[in-house]
Amino acid sequence: MNTATNTTTAHTLLTANTTWLGKLRALALHALNLHLQSCAVIAEAYRRPQ
Repeated sequence: MNTATNTTTAHTLLTANTTWLGKLRALALHALNLHLQSCAVIAEAYRRPQ
């Protein structure tokens, strides 16, 4: 995962997600992290010889 996304996620968790927009942003960042993780897994599996 990239460091900028992790830093942003940590910052989001420190701030209060009281508005629906803040909660939506946190959810979007979490979804992005999951997507990047799955892309990394797929890329690693693709690179390995069979």
